[in-house]
Amino acid sequence: MSALDQFIVGYGPEMVQDLVVLEDGCIEAVTTREVRVYERQPDSSLVELHGEAKDKALTAFWEGVEDFNTNGDNA
Repeated sequence: MSALDQFIVGYGPEMVQDLVVLEDGCIEAVTTREVRVYERQPDSSLVELHGEAKDKALTAFWEGVEDFNTNGDNA
């Protein structure tokens, strides 16, 4: 099973707003959402990942996306 089949990556409903000061002195409000990662289990349920497991899954997922974009379905 590829990382694209094994993991689901999405954004949480919670929004975080932060202020960023740009080089020219302008202040910009930036709104972000937390990335959430779920792993498919053999019984078809999903488990949300956190910490190092989440980081590893995100790395594998984005490598899978890059490979898919490069090689298509032939990967």
